[in-house]
Amino acid sequence: MGEDSRNDSSRVVSSTKELHSGSCITNNSKACRLYTPSSDPPPTRFAVKCHRRADEVCTELDAFFARHWPWENERAREKFLAADTNRWTCWALPLARDDRILDAVKVNTLLFLLDDVVENMSVKEGKAFYKRLIPIAHGKVLPDRTDPYEWITYDVWAEMRAVDEALTEVTFEGALLCVNAQVDEGRNSCIGMGSLLKQRYKEGGVGFVAAAMRYAMDLKVTVEALDTIHAISESYSKLGIIVNDIYSFAKELRAWNTNGKEGAQILNMVMLQANETGISWEAAKRVLWILCREWELEHIDMVTRRETAAEGCDEDLKVYMKGLEYVLGGNEIWSAYTQRYHEQN
Repeated sequence: MGEDSRNDSSRVVSSTKELHSGSCITNNSKACRLYTPSSDPPPTRFAVKCHRRADEVCTELDAFFARHWPWENERAREKFLAADTNRWTCWALPLARDDRILDAVKVNTLLFLLDDVVENMSVKEGKAFYKRLIPIAHGKVLPDRTDPYEWITYDVWAEMRAVDEALTEVTFEGALLCVNAQVDEGRNSCIGMGSLLKQRYKEGGVGFVAAAMRYAMDLKVTVEALDTIHAISESYSKLGIIVNDIYSFAKELRAWNTNGKEGAQILNMVMLQANETGISWEAAKRVLWILCREWELEHIDMVTRRETAAEGCDEDLKVYMKGLEYVLGGNEIWSAYTQRYHEQN
């Protein structure tokens, strides 16, 4: 056997050993690690910060909702408190004004709770439920003070209007889009990632949260200015939706298996990715995490280019774009620990 043949054989043996140890050999003979699945997502680049009044506000509103919300039973009330639901907004809106953070937390938690109620209803029941509450929320109909769904909904929105009617109306429009989409029969016809993202944008509440942020921070961003960051808003929407879907998937699946009603359907990016590619749910989550991190890079680049654009960028718009990043970072950190998505027996 010649020298070249012996060298080739030696390289094959070496390559085989490295493959078994988790390494590979590239064309230029440099070793690299093989892909190893991990349940830990790559870290986000978005900053994370909690509102300085978080403990005070959460203590007050935990007590309020624990006492007044019509819980199905004591276990449901305890699950709400264990989930740290009120703190979500404190993570998402760390730059909110001190005198508006309580309103912002309260309205976000209200939508969380209403979503849970509708999750256990058929589409027909959900439509009837929201048809009753929407005019009350809009201040067009007075509530039945013996019905907690009605008077809490009325009071939350009335208190916000008393502070800032214009920004409250914008926030209400975002909430209206969200709750109507949750009971939209057309949601069952979503095919592919594009159509599902559009539907989840409506029912996932990302537009509502962006509007609530402007209320909480008292930002006067014009419609014209918002039009100039349409791509950034879409990017924020996609990132928020997919991170939410990754973390909430197990909860949605449990609810469907336990209480699935006629006309109801799980609309979640994890299930879509798994069904379209034939991979497992856990593998689908890993793929979606990589997609999120790639979109983060594009998002940051778009924000940088908008801030330095020749047309100029006023301070409110800059703060608004930074606020969107805080929403994304805050949503991710809360979603990673909340018992809402990580239920303990």
